[in-house]
Amino acid sequence: MQLRYREVPTLPQLAWCARVDRGSDVAEVFHGSLVETRPQAFAEGLWNGAFDAFDFASATIVAGTGGIAERDRIRFCSSTDHLGPLFSISKRSSVYVSNSPAFALTMSGEELDDAYPFYGYDFVRIYRQGMFCPDGRLRLRSSTTLGVHTMTFVMVDARARVMFEPHRLCEAPTDYRSYERLLREGTQAIVANGADAARKRSYAPLVPLSRGYDSTAAAVLGKAAGCTQAFAFEDPRRPNPKRDSGASNARFFLGMHCNSYSRWQHLALDRPVEAEFGYLAASCRAPLAGVEAELPAKVLLVGETGDVIWEPAGAKAANEMSKSWSRRALGISPIEFRLRVGFQMFTPASIAARHHAAIHAITTSAEMQPWTIGGDYDRPLARRIVEEAGVPRDQFATRKAASAHSRLMEPSRFSPKGFADYRRFVAERHATRNPRAIDYWKARVRWTHRWWDWLETKGHKQPRYVPSTFLQRRLPFLLNATPTRIDWDYMFTFQWSVAAMKSRYVVPDANG
Repeated sequence: MQLRYREVPTLPQLAWCARVDRGSDVAEVFHGSLVETRPQAFAEGLWNGAFDAFDFASATIVAGTGGIAERDRIRFCSSTDHLGPLFSISKRSSVYVSNSPAFALTMSGEELDDAYPFYGYDFVRIYRQGMFCPDGRLRLRSSTTLGVHTMTFVMVDARARVMFEPHRLCEAPTDYRSYERLLREGTQAIVANGADAARKRSYAPLVPLSRGYDSTAAAVLGKAAGCTQAFAFEDPRRPNPKRDSGASNARFFLGMHCNSYSRWQHLALDRPVEAEFGYLAASCRAPLAGVEAELPAKVLLVGETGDVIWEPAGAKAANEMSKSWSRRALGISPIEFRLRVGFQMFTPASIAARHHAAIHAITTSAEMQPWTIGGDYDRPLARRIVEEAGVPRDQFATRKAASAHSRLMEPSRFSPKGFADYRRFVAERHATRNPRAIDYWKARVRWTHRWWDWLETKGHKQPRYVPSTFLQRRLPFLLNATPTRIDWDYMFTFQWSVAAMKSRYVVPDANG
């Protein structure tokens, strides 16, 4: 098959959507200005290989997305972590694949169900399954569905059939030094690929730094790869605004330049900024909007996945990158912001994470005992990475705060314009629906939450670190912790965000 490109100047810089028509040997790719294109492949991301070879299909680490034309199919590539998913819609004789759900929906002419309140929980259900669920499904207003594909290749052939295949697996670590080498060399390879001068835009590393285990370890790995820049959030709503800021560690121990920002700086922006981050109400990355000026042409080295693979109990249970205990999904919220602003995101903790059993064995080995402190917040691998870089033990990981995240679940988490725009959207969309349909879904939410409240009285609120099984995947909220609860008034941020983003993805004569 072949690829035919159409660059559209009005699209977000890193966005793309491909249409594969049944019976055609050509896939048409509509894309923004920073998507790298070659006759037989395209990419907007980074990988651990030479950029000029453009062989991300053979990579064991991929940040971002792309596609490769093969003899009888197109192989679309998601990231090897959960930060670069793909979205697809099969409709009549065509398959649409994109790195943006709003782009896939716009190109296919499909719509979300404005009255359906459970999208946030559906994302948690998909997220928990990791690589056991390469083809997650979300309902739409029509009989078709929106595919959500993480950590996988999505292959579409000339008959518009869709198949899935995992990424290549790297070697397994055998002890701490071999694991640390995989982390260090993998991070260096991603940074080197992004910095290649042959790119339309090269990317320099940047670390968002808190005092937690995961971002601090990511910063150390970034420093070893040449990163000299960081930023940190302060929270003026707390008695000690700098409690979770990693600025002092960046400056005094890691030798990095670090700018500090208010965690709530985005609320003062003159636009409803939350609409760009509202895909997940329970885990929103809107604070990043306050740092926008720093982000173009950067690759953010973030701490996500560390809470799984560097947590001893999590590493033991995280088969195929699953997180059967997670109460919220991560990675979806900043998609539209990233594609528009033009930066990359990568989590070093995802390197070799599929070797969870080997990593758990290393974590609990005798050689790691000096870095094992006990308690509920103990990640020996991350601690060793950081302490061996010269950061004192009492300067990080004394508490967990998640300062880069917010939750669109109360008015104080919205800007005034954002909250007014969201409420207006919900009121207008629900006014067009049959009131009985709205009452039905309200009742479903009420009884679902009551059911989960009862389960929590039986011990289901505390996550159980257990491997993903067939039954866990079929009955996720019955056999493990229930999701972070979202009130009815805030259950429609996904629809709101898609509606706000769709104007970006209007492509004239796209079906012509």
